[in-house]
Amino acid sequence: ILVGSGVMLFGSGVIYSINRFGSTLVASALFLLLLLVVLAFSDVPEEVANGRSLFVFTIPITMASVLLRPWASFIIAGLAGAIVAGIGVFALGFAPNMSALFGFLLIALVSWLAARSLERALADLRTINRELDQRVADRTRDLAEALQQVQSESSKNQAILESIADGVIVFDNAGHAIVANPAMQLLTGWGPEATIGKSITELMQDTVAPDDQEMIRQLLRERQATRAGLKFGWGEKTLSLSLAPVQSDSETLGSVVVLRDFTREAELDRLKSAFVSMTSHELRTPLNAILGYADMLKEGVYESLNDDQTETVERIYANGKRLLGLVNNILDQAQIEAGRLSIKIAPFDPHDFTHELKMVMGGLAEQKGLYLKTIIDDSAPPRLSGDYQRLQQIAINLVGNAIKFTDEGGITLRIFRPDQEQWALEVVDTGAGIPSEALGYIFEPFRQVGDPTTRHRQGSGLGLSIVKQLVSHLGGYVTATSQVGRGSRFLVTLPLAVEKEIVM
Repeated sequence: ILVGSGVMLFGSGVIYSINRFGSTLVASALFLLLLLVVLAFSDVPEEVANGRSLFVFTIPITMASVLLRPWASFIIAGLAGAIVAGIGVFALGFAPNMSALFGFLLIALVSWLAARSLERALADLRTINRELDQRVADRTRDLAEALQQVQSESSKNQAILESIADGVIVFDNAGHAIVANPAMQLLTGWGPEATIGKSITELMQDTVAPDDQEMIRQLLRERQATRAGLKFGWGEKTLSLSLAPVQSDSETLGSVVVLRDFTREAELDRLKSAFVSMTSHELRTPLNAILGYADMLKEGVYESLNDDQTETVERIYANGKRLLGLVNNILDQAQIEAGRLSIKIAPFDPHDFTHELKMVMGGLAEQKGLYLKTIIDDSAPPRLSGDYQRLQQIAINLVGNAIKFTDEGGITLRIFRPDQEQWALEVVDTGAGIPSEALGYIFEPFRQVGDPTTRHRQGSGLGLSIVKQLVSHLGGYVTATSQVGRGSRFLVTLPLAVEKEIVM
């Protein structure tokens, strides 16, 4: 044991020097050989050759497959077997311990198999590491390029933002301004520094009417893109507000608000509405006179007319009525835009409502060979609330529009109660239908569907626009669905009960 310890101490120093200044593989081989020598002297010969110290030889056998090569475990096993057999034969004089020798070889085989698996795993790991290193390098390069591109885009966007004549504010999800361009100061008096961090309520509180404030806050809460700008007063100016959500990967990050000075356009709109209103009034007076005299001629007040004369007078009367309807639509549109529309809320009987509608529109439907059906659903309350005349105007416009674009079948008007707080008026026809791309603009003034199958229809393009605005003034909303060739469905939804009269 003393000899083995001395050899181990001396050999360790030599192996350390070789490992530091030479080959690691050589140092490992020498270490294993030294370990075998030390183990041979670690106990009395009887125990080394055939006793308790046999198991310690498994240590260098196992270590050889890791420190050198997998096959090196067989070499160390052979050397360990030779040492054990040599001690048994030459020192003790009995035959080699074959069980021990076989055990060494078995341990060497297991070590070889394990080391081979470990070596393959390490090779795969090195391959993966190389691929990861390459990916990291590629990703780093891509990120650097992306960062450069983002910085370039940011500089470009900043230049665009500063050059835009319209005021631009970006609000985060909490409703606080995070970006504002210099044009905001010209429009509102609020510079970018004074705007950042403020909510829309803080920005509007002293300069915008409370009703307009609520509409703007509602737009910001809903975060729906607005194509047409919301017009509102800002001090002595009229501003137009458009809004769009800021999204990234289907996640809404905030809203961008664009403000435009609409003061001059608003004044022109006011003058236009005043002119249209005045002109419409002036046109209605002679038109009513023409219709009156035509009606008198048609009824034979002055003298009886022959067939040709009667047909001519009827044409004058029909076209005069059509022109008067157009003038009335234009006048209604002008009154709505000018804010002079009077809304008078009162309870009414839905049966009276549908009866009057059929009296007015039934003849027009019969002239085209169409049916006009009215249905009052069991869910409808016995008394409804609203402006009776305006609701008649809405229904007449919708039914008249349906008759105009329906050649076969007919029109059904239904009154029902979709929920506890609203009632609805539905008009369904079996007409030509509306293309899906036209559903987005049919409620705009003077917009008509440009489908070749409907171009021969006459109209001003104001009927549906007036319907939408009247419904809005009554506190409701109107929607349209359609399928070309199968008909259209218009749904007007209104509040069930209104407690006070409204004057718009």
